[in-house]
Amino acid sequence: MASATDYLENLGDRSHFSVCQVLANDRPSMARAIQALALDDLDGLIVQVTTFAGAELLHELLGALGAKDLPLALWATEERDEIVTNSLCGAQLWMSTLRRLGRRAVFVMGNVEDAHLGEQVRTFTAAARARSALTGARVGLVGAHADWFTNLAVDPVVLHRRLGITIAHTSLPRFVDACMRAQEPTEDDVKRWAEVSFDGGDDSAKRRIMAATYVRLRAGLDSLDVDAIALRDWPEILYGEAFKGTWSALGELSERSVPFAPEGDVMGAVTALAVRAFDPTALPFLTDISGVDRDENHLVTWHYGVSPRLAAGPRSIDAILKQETFAPKPGPLTLMRLSLEPDDRLRVFVTEGQIGSRPAAANRTAALFVPQQTPAEVLIRRFVEEGFEHHVTAVHGHWAQAAGQLAFMLGAELVRV
Repeated sequence: MASATDYLENLGDRSHFSVCQVLANDRPSMARAIQALALDDLDGLIVQVTTFAGAELLHELLGALGAKDLPLALWATEERDEIVTNSLCGAQLWMSTLRRLGRRAVFVMGNVEDAHLGEQVRTFTAAARARSALTGARVGLVGAHADWFTNLAVDPVVLHRRLGITIAHTSLPRFVDACMRAQEPTEDDVKRWAEVSFDGGDDSAKRRIMAATYVRLRAGLDSLDVDAIALRDWPEILYGEAFKGTWSALGELSERSVPFAPEGDVMGAVTALAVRAFDPTALPFLTDISGVDRDENHLVTWHYGVSPRLAAGPRSIDAILKQETFAPKPGPLTLMRLSLEPDDRLRVFVTEGQIGSRPAAANRTAALFVPQQTPAEVLIRRFVEEGFEHHVTAVHGHWAQAAGQLAFMLGAELVRV
């Protein structure tokens, strides 16, 4: 048990691991192990199948779980020549049994000295955290989706039935009223735009305007007791006299612990919540896929509300304080979306690629996304023809494997391109 504890503590994962100190080898010891685990407090459970055994102890575990749909992983160790434990075959027996009983489990294989084992464990725990974060979550919807963005409409009954998520609806006037009760901005608020250049000059005055919008929107967001937010910012807030610089202010606010999606995109907010569970330090942002270059094999992502902590170079804002422009930092990027159909069908789209060092010519936070596995034209054609909404959530890093396991845990259709 000590070696397992040491291994997990040195894994570099963001989970808190509770290692059962009981080795279960019969029904009484399995009962003690289950009691020690406190199953109701877990986001996921990894069971190391250390040898070949029948399914008796698995049935004991499933009996304790009851209707609780706890994400499970079965871990088999590897024997590369001589067979001593037969752990691999034991895991096969248990996995096959689970399938026949209608339960899902992730298969993990490796020894503690193998780097690939660590990757498998980190992927499972990220997906399990996301599954837990979504279950029973409250998503605030401020106003509604943007006018005639019909594809973003979500039936709250279907969402609750499928994922256990509640939509907490707040009217736009009520949200604006909460915004307008904000205190005056501090100098620290103003300093958020200290390194930004403004078209047309008068930078000092414009920084104070930006800071005032920032604290108002912050107050409005603070008024919502939810886990994620879908905000109708456009057009009412964006063009409101008291909210000049909304899109840049939303970028600053995107670092908050409660993620949000603009344009009233509920499933965009749900996806951002899952991404934050993958990595609480991540800075996901909602984006359009607005261009494709067949010859250069890249897509052009283009939107607003991106954290300036992701800027690779100078930031600038136009003369009317509408558009902030900067190039996002290069590196690996995952595009992802959870999509809910009216018939309860849940789909997860995911793809990985790179943002290159060459900045895009478009304004806002446009980037040139080079897909990792699929030609850009094939990727965008698949995305469009599959009927996904016109938004994806982007996050730096490699998260396709975790998204795939989350889809598996949710019983969702995975579309990985």
